Amino acid sequence: MLESPKVQSSADDLSLLQDLLQAAPSEHSRSRRPAQLRSLTQQRTVALHGYRFRGILDQVLFRFERILMIVLFGFFSYWLYNGYGRDWWYARQNPTAVAINWDQVRPGASAAEINQVLGSSLPYVAPVGAAPAAPPDYLIPAQQFILPPVIPTATPEPSDPTPVHIYVPVMDLNSPVNEVFLRDGVWEVAEYAVGYHHGTAYPAAGNTVLAGHAGLRGAVFARLPELKLGDDIYIETAQIRFHYRVSGIQNVQPTQVEVMYPSAESILTMITCTAWDTQRLVVTAHLVDQSPLSSKGGESRGSA
Repeated sequence: MLESPKVQSSADDLSLLQDLLQAAPSEHSRSRRPAQLRSLTQQRTVALHGYRFRGILDQVLFRFERILMIVLFGFFSYWLYNGYGRDWWYARQNPTAVAINWDQVRPGASAAEINQVLGSSLPYVAPVGAAPAAPPDYLIPAQQFILPPVIPTATPEPSDPTPVHIYVPVMDLNSPVNEVFLRDGVWEVAEYAVGYHHGTAYPAAGNTVLAGHAGLRGAVFARLPELKLGDDIYIETAQIRFHYRVSGIQNVQPTQVEVMYPSAESILTMITCTAWDTQRLVVTAHLVDQSPLSSKGGESRGSA
């Protein structure tokens, strides 16, 4: 009797299954691990274990990072407020600026001629933000300038010889001069003005030392590097205008205080910071002449 195809197929399947069950497992099959079914949340926890959860060191570093960011933000805010913020507030509280129309002054004019030309018109008041009156080209001297021997004009001693004002055409500088003092071994620096070092010589009496900021707080000496040999500088006391001419420019270390030492010559020493406050720019000028201020010019300056 013949078996049906269906019965024969079932017998073959059983025989194949018997052979597979009795056969030894291969090496590859032995290395497999049973599969596990997890939810998405469980699988994420397993995969990120060791990275997701912070230890004690991670928590310390995290807090230190936050504290450092707060400190840096506070320091930057203080620097911004104490620097540009104060300058902005000062400009807001002082809506006028003083400028000089140097077109009226011939090159190399003496202090007496400056007094005659500008004495009755100083100061010229212009709103903050207006373009400053630039000196004409003929007022800018050559790089090299040989100073002629000039004997300063003798004038009566002023009642108050302390410098109170400074004019520098090339720098477009027209600023008051305030007296500053040595505090705990460090010189004060005047804010929004040029500082006269207390104890140094009065104009025409030796080495007169002036200093000023080059960055913030008015930045009165920001353009001091623009000075060249032969440029004119005018210093005023209560009654006299002194005319100096630049004769030396140098960079020195902050410890080279000999530039402020007394001198037998009548010189002017102007100092400001340079090279990211690692050096000092020193400009030296010699006295050319001097003349009394007109009463009208003095009154005009005093009202500025």
